[in-house]
Amino acid sequence: MKTKNKKKKKGKKIWIFLILVAVIIVCAVMLRGRGKGAKTIPAVQTVKAHKGDLQEEISSVGTVAGEEVTSIYAPASGTLKDVKARVGDEVKAGEAFITYDQDKLEDALYQAKLQNEKTQIAYNNTLESNSKGNGKVKEADVNLSVLEKQIADHEDYLKNLQKELSDYLTKESNNAVLENYNLKKKQAQLKEKLETLTPGTEEYAEAAKSMESVLNQMEQLTLKQSLTTKSDYQAELEKKIAQEQEAVAGFQEYKAKMEVQKSTGEASVLDDYGKRQLEIDKELTDISYRQLLDEAESAKKGISSEFQGVVTNLGVTPGGPVSAGMLVATVERTDRLKVKASATKYAMERLRIGQKVEAVIGERTFEGTVSHIDKIATVTNLNAASVAFEVELQGTDENVYLGMEAKMTIYTQKAENVLILPTEAVNANKDGDFVYAVQGGVIRIKPVKVGIVSKGMVQVLEGITESDDVVVKYGGILEDGMQVNAAEAGEG
Repeated sequence: MKTKNKKKKKGKKIWIFLILVAVIIVCAVMLRGRGKGAKTIPAVQTVKAHKGDLQEEISSVGTVAGEEVTSIYAPASGTLKDVKARVGDEVKAGEAFITYDQDKLEDALYQAKLQNEKTQIAYNNTLESNSKGNGKVKEADVNLSVLEKQIADHEDYLKNLQKELSDYLTKESNNAVLENYNLKKKQAQLKEKLETLTPGTEEYAEAAKSMESVLNQMEQLTLKQSLTTKSDYQAELEKKIAQEQEAVAGFQEYKAKMEVQKSTGEASVLDDYGKRQLEIDKELTDISYRQLLDEAESAKKGISSEFQGVVTNLGVTPGGPVSAGMLVATVERTDRLKVKASATKYAMERLRIGQKVEAVIGERTFEGTVSHIDKIATVTNLNAASVAFEVELQGTDENVYLGMEAKMTIYTQKAENVLILPTEAVNANKDGDFVYAVQGGVIRIKPVKVGIVSKGMVQVLEGITESDDVVVKYGGILEDGMQVNAAEAGEG
């Protein structure tokens, strides 16, 4: 029984196979006959270029940031009391979030005040000493000039007196010697004469008397010389000489005093460089003190941000020291936002400052404007160039946070009332852009020049007119001169 059923199934399969073969043969014969009798013409769909408006767009993704970032510096040196914000906290414009220890600030200010007063006193003392020194030097210069003339005059007069005395003494001495010589000569003559005379004679008595007179004169002369008796003239000269010597000594002593006065005065007198240095020191101290006063006044108000923002960096702690000009915090603005993004080579060629932007951040849509484009391109690891740019946003939202993602549509070029075509109607080859136009049922290749592209439409600058039928849909290959059946796209 089983063998008989198998034979029946096998027979049915053979008949089905033979029937299929027969059908295929009949179809092939029919198709061959039809091909020999008629030619198939491709069907294409066409459109006509028309006038319209195009708004080119660029899509980009960026990160929300504050429109401004401010670095806040300590207005004064001192010790901090409170730091009321942490990194990530929002601070209000003009509201102090860092304060100073006012007591320590006042102590430092008082010390600076004392130092300034000390410098002022030293400055005044130096100026007074300088003024007195100048007076002493001037007085000494005047007196020294007069004294030198007086000393010279008196020394000349003294020399004349001394010469006069010397001449007088020389003369007196010469007269005494001459007198002594004459007396001795006369004594010798009388002695010789007495030796020749006879004692007791009148002539001998007269010669003896003369000898006695000569001896008396010699004795008087010797006595006179031994007593050094001065004449009135000599005494007067010596008196005048003594007076002049005393006067010159007095002038010399006063001159020495004036020279010491001048030297002492000059030591306290400042030259131009010394004066300028003194003035600079005082001025620097004054500036430093005034600056400290200003800093202290600012420190009383505490440290705040000039705009509302988020603290992104904080470099101080409560009770810690700070110095004037020290960076204490960085605040990024939140009441004015921007988006930081980068553009590819294709997009950067179309980006311009001032272009309108629509940015979607979370569930909120913002309008914005391209506000900045870097002039330095960055090359990625794939050797692709990109340029950073920024978009200034209009308005804020408390639910928008720094660092959030922003999806942007940037409206770049705009063309109004221009000739446009669907983008699929424009083709390209090595020679450039072109379209397939249908003229009298025949394909004609027409080179075209295109402009901006937006939302599936492209601007046609040159190459066709509104009367041209342009192929927009065809599944095969078209060639110039090919016959086609054209139907306007959108028709049934």
